[in-house]
Amino acid sequence: MAKSDSKKKKAAPAPTPEPPDDETPENLDKVRDILFGGQMRAVDQRLAALEKRFQKDLDGLRNENEKRLTSLEAFFKKEIEAQTKKLQAERSKRTDDLKGLNADVQGGFKNLEKQLTKLDDSSSKADADLRTAILEHTHTVAEQMKTLSDEFAAALRQAVQELRGEKLDTATLIQLYSDMALKLSEDLKAGTE
Repeated sequence: MAKSDSKKKKAAPAPTPEPPDDETPENLDKVRDILFGGQMRAVDQRLAALEKRFQKDLDGLRNENEKRLTSLEAFFKKEIEAQTKKLQAERSKRTDDLKGLNADVQGGFKNLEKQLTKLDDSSSKADADLRTAILEHTHTVAEQMKTLSDEFAAALRQAVQELRGEKLDTATLIQLYSDMALKLSEDLKAGTE
């Protein structure tokens, strides 16, 4: 750079001739493509690969969540059916017991009335306890799903931010290299004059 400055001081600057029409920005585009084309293609390939990987991960998480939800639904249905059958069996048994006690109604009507009241209370309490347990379990699962969804969304946002940062850095490098190429070509032109 110092040599070209001393040459400029020694020789009077000659008017720069207009570049021929064939040495216009198309040539600069060709030079840029030669200098940076491979890097740009590599960056594009990396970005495409990252997008595919993130899409695959997203699809995998989506499928996994669907499987978990399906599994939970099946579990809840199975548990509810089992508890319903159990309650029906208990009620059926109690009904049979009541029929057996009906033969002794004459002597123990008051005693039977007390037992029925106790049975109804325990059945209602069991039903209420079962509903409460199912509701609590449902809330816990919903909270876990929300937490998982929030974590996934945060990870996805971070990945997008990183991709944008890499893309911005690449654009800055391209501009820097373009400026250097332009300056070098100007220096070469000035050196040949």
